[in-house]
Amino acid sequence: MASLGLNGNAQRLKTAQRARLGSFPSRPTHAVLAVLAVPFLLLGACASRPVHLDAPPELQGHIVPELTEPNFTQISPAMLDFLDEYVEQSRGKEEAAWSLVWAATDQNLRRFDYRPDLTLPPTEAFDRKAGNCLSFSSMFMLMARHLGLNAWYQEVEVPQQWSHTNDTLLVSMHVNVVLESARGGGSWVIDVSGMDNSRSRMQRRITDSVVLAQYYNNLGAEALTDGDLATAYAWFTKAIETEPELHYLWSNLGVVYNRNEQVDDATRAYLTALDLDSSSTMAANNLYLIYEKTGNRVAAAELQKQVDKNRRKNPYYLSYLSEVALEEGRLDESLKLAERAIKLQQNEYRFHYQLARARAREGKSAEAEASLQRAMELAPADLAASMAQLDPLEQLPALP
Repeated sequence: MASLGLNGNAQRLKTAQRARLGSFPSRPTHAVLAVLAVPFLLLGACASRPVHLDAPPELQGHIVPELTEPNFTQISPAMLDFLDEYVEQSRGKEEAAWSLVWAATDQNLRRFDYRPDLTLPPTEAFDRKAGNCLSFSSMFMLMARHLGLNAWYQEVEVPQQWSHTNDTLLVSMHVNVVLESARGGGSWVIDVSGMDNSRSRMQRRITDSVVLAQYYNNLGAEALTDGDLATAYAWFTKAIETEPELHYLWSNLGVVYNRNEQVDDATRAYLTALDLDSSSTMAANNLYLIYEKTGNRVAAAELQKQVDKNRRKNPYYLSYLSEVALEEGRLDESLKLAERAIKLQQNEYRFHYQLARARAREGKSAEAEASLQRAMELAPADLAASMAQLDPLEQLPALP
């Protein structure tokens, strides 16, 4: 199973007042906090030696589509009307900053539907009142800069969040915005997710260019999970053209090559990712799968320790292995893998459902019923309703 990555220098940031959606912001605080920032997705430091980056090879056998460039710099008339109505612009930048934070984050004023799987350009996110962290952050940034306020994007360390879509493991990253107080000495952190940006989290300032590359990358990942290799290739190469030293862009492009049976090109893409960051979880895992498939045992052995360590910490991968073991009739192994996944992440309904499947196949109906009930408690309402129609005495189908 392929792994995809979805959405610097050390920085010193002042403690920031956090603005969640639905909350009324207070004035920014002024205490000083030193934050050592490293890319949160990485397990170690980035490679320090220079890396020679070749242009990505062509995608064979496909007509690569022309891309429509998103608007990240031009504010829309609807956004201007919003600022005119709700943001105080006549009493200076401090009042403008404070009222923008309030107007953009108060759910009673303008409800925004936070959807981690929806990547939209800022003006469309504003019109639809929906989107992921990139969408909301770029929307807020566009309005802040129109007002002449000092704001920047920030990448935030989060626990690795894996999801499983169409035989692809996706790992998510997180972005928010820091808005500086016009009076100096403090700032607001504007975060659509409601996540606690505590002092224990690593944070680093990132450029507009990195955010744009992450936007392209997300669109590439969406196309890839939909099976559209040509569009995925177009977006990933556009992202690499924008920020060629982001390792996960090369790893994601390698997945496209591999699924298009360009194994040599996939190998080179993964090796480029590892040159940029030798501890890249995704690149190491994907390259290891190629070495295993092609019988390159020596190269696979060199990566095996790193890959095994990564896999042991990834509950979604363990659940996937449980599915494979179940389909191949290795019931004991399937049960153990499902139980390990649950131990690592107890509130994921997929893991309990997978354990129910394994227990049902083993003929343990009472245990299967208990696992199925737990999966229904944790699952989205529509999926829970479908699960309620299943009989744990029968063979439970795999989840979509």
